[in-house]
Amino acid sequence: MFRYDNHDPPATLWFHDHCLGITRLNVYAGLAGFYLLRGGPADLGRGVLPGPAPRLGDPPGTRYYEIPIVIQDRSFNADGSLSYPASRAAFDGFKGPYVPASDISPIWNPEFFADAMLANGRTWPVLPVEPRRYRFRLLNGCNGRTLILKIVTDPLARRPASAALTPWQIGGDGGFLPAPVRLDRLLIAPAERADVIIDFTGLPAGTELYLINEGPDTAFRGGTAGTDFAPANPRTTGQVMKFTVRPLAGPDRSTPPEQLTLPAFQPLGAARRTRRVSLSEAGSARLKGIGPRAVFLGTLDRGGRPVPLAWDAPVTEDPVAGTTEIWEIHNTTADAHPIHIHEVHFQVVDRQRRGRRARSPEAWERGYKDTVLALPDTITRVKARFDRAGRFVWHCHLLEHEDHERMRPYLIRAAR
Repeated sequence: MFRYDNHDPPATLWFHDHCLGITRLNVYAGLAGFYLLRGGPADLGRGVLPGPAPRLGDPPGTRYYEIPIVIQDRSFNADGSLSYPASRAAFDGFKGPYVPASDISPIWNPEFFADAMLANGRTWPVLPVEPRRYRFRLLNGCNGRTLILKIVTDPLARRPASAALTPWQIGGDGGFLPAPVRLDRLLIAPAERADVIIDFTGLPAGTELYLINEGPDTAFRGGTAGTDFAPANPRTTGQVMKFTVRPLAGPDRSTPPEQLTLPAFQPLGAARRTRRVSLSEAGSARLKGIGPRAVFLGTLDRGGRPVPLAWDAPVTEDPVAGTTEIWEIHNTTADAHPIHIHEVHFQVVDRQRRGRRARSPEAWERGYKDTVLALPDTITRVKARFDRAGRFVWHCHLLEHEDHERMRPYLIRAAR
């Protein structure tokens, strides 16, 4: 049995199966759930958040104004069972030869994008809401799909669509942001969370709104929907759920998000060391034009070239407990990757594309996080304080990547 002290600030956390080599399959099958940390009066600096949230033992018919929602994409067979590719051919049409006649695995798909959207395990559900403020704890639980979420009136409108309501984000992976941020869209990579307030106040009963997804139906590479990539299919993966407004059941005593004062944010101090780590991939060494064969984390050599390392290679990242470090994540691939570091919450320092100046993190990334989107051909810098000695992992949270070498152990050494 393991015991974990809940000493972190209030946050939207989650847990999932982490079985080596088959995480993608077990999470796809449903082994994941929310883990919400609350801080009592310390849950907020000043103001009242929408509530209540669901609790065990609530009587039927209880109305909730704080609702956790996990968004996932899934495919189904004709009998309703989950469908997941049995062959590499689903990814790029390659039908062999596979190992041992080549170096290509027959069952690994480098990425997977399903064709139906689920919210809390239901395909395209409908949520009745009142004309008041709601707090939604959003989690991207997809294997590999990056979401770009908006609330619109017409789910089939030309994309990119105009937002009908603009959410206020108040928190991320590691807890509250320094201040509420008003957004017209929510960009959430796999494993990232967004704690948001959506204000339905003033909408007449019978109003219908839709939560849509404008992220791509392929690997995300950054950029803007409709300009840099085609948005998700508006009839399937471009729709997430529907809101229908019903009459108000009672007064809304929550504080408007623009008037909230969130808990004082405590930034990390100076870093003791900067480490350079890398993301890379390898094509087939025996079959021309077939790839990727595997994907890797690693380090950089003195010339700045990636040094790919397998899961079982010796540990290369070994911070001392109680120290703060900056990790420079060098993404040498063509796709964006959500990088998750176990055990710590970190701050995003900046991003720097090759040959350009560094730019500050996005407004919704300025709190503490445990997953950061590393864009292609970009250095993403994060700062973390490593406070507990032990052996942990860091990995890409595209689950098909995590299962095929893009995960590495790291060691937090005990302070002497």
